[in-house]
Amino acid sequence: MLDTDQLRSFLAIVDTGSFTRAGERVNKTQSAVSMHVRRLEEQLGCALFVKQGRAAKLTNEGERLIEFARRMMQVEAGAMAALSRKGLRGAVRLGIPDDYAESFLADILTSFNRRHPLVEVAVNCENSVELGAQVHAGAIDIALVTDHEGLQGFELIREEPLVWVAAKRFKPEKGAPIPLAEGSPSCLWRRVTDAALRDRPGATHGLFFSKNYTAIGTVVRAGLAVTVLPIGLVGDDLRVLGADEGLPSLPLTRMGLIRAPGRASEEATALAEAIRDAIGAAARKAA
Repeated sequence: MLDTDQLRSFLAIVDTGSFTRAGERVNKTQSAVSMHVRRLEEQLGCALFVKQGRAAKLTNEGERLIEFARRMMQVEAGAMAALSRKGLRGAVRLGIPDDYAESFLADILTSFNRRHPLVEVAVNCENSVELGAQVHAGAIDIALVTDHEGLQGFELIREEPLVWVAAKRFKPEKGAPIPLAEGSPSCLWRRVTDAALRDRPGATHGLFFSKNYTAIGTVVRAGLAVTVLPIGLVGDDLRVLGADEGLPSLPLTRMGLIRAPGRASEEATALAEAIRDAIGAAARKAA
């Protein structure tokens, strides 16, 4: 029988990319985590990792073990939650802008559900300003938002520059204003865009406006317009524009967590951990 503690250490290495960080996650020393991996390898009769500089790269067998290990962890968590008082079984309300949701929500919920399969998660997609007001009013337990003026209790998770992006096939007409697809007037990135373009009248023109990023992304990927995104959210089907197209540089944007006033529930605390893990894993993968 495979040992779930050993599998937990294995998955911590997979998720964090480091034996040291894996030890911090599972509250064990690095040597204990390494021992867990060695015992798994001995029992399975194959190597799970190979050294690659300071990092450890998964072998083909290691890749195959991941899904089995995750299913076993989920079954274990479900049993604990259903049959003991130790597992979480309540509900939590999450706020997230739909541009962040498109990139991170699936990984956040997958990570959270594996650990807490009986917790209900209600998701509300609004822009960061609206979510800030809802969290402050206690209508939402926790939200992943963009930092902005007047926001209280902000916990920074990720900071990166905003960039102009377009589809790879987008070709601006020489001398013509560049068409833009932007959010609603309350969108923080639209405010930054408008401020950056004040000294360049005629360089762009508004083509499409929506509070829904899915709609904006559709227009941009069709090659019809340019929009603004954090550089970490630029997909393989998009390219970054800049000075060559007559567009100004843009400032940094800060992504982080805010929570409802008062003591956070155990469910909200656990969801915050899953959010940090998912975004941290995405940043390491991009690097």
